[in-house]
Amino acid sequence: MSEQPKSRVGTEPVSLAEAVRLVLVAVVAGGWLAIPDTTINIIVSTVGVLGSILSTILARRRVVPVARLDRQ
Repeated sequence: MSEQPKSRVGTEPVSLAEAVRLVLVAVVAGGWLAIPDTTINIIVSTVGVLGSILSTILARRRVVPVARLDRQ
């Protein structure tokens, strides 16, 4: 039986991507509350969405599907 790869708690790519997403949500929400200019808020929101998409793509690249692990 093959051993599972050991990783540190909280360093899995998906949990890191989720942490990045939560930080981006907090930044965007803080921007909408603190910055009165709507144009800047839209820019901050767009950067937040793009950052979320990028972190998801990077996290999914690092994840090995279970089906591939079963074949090993």
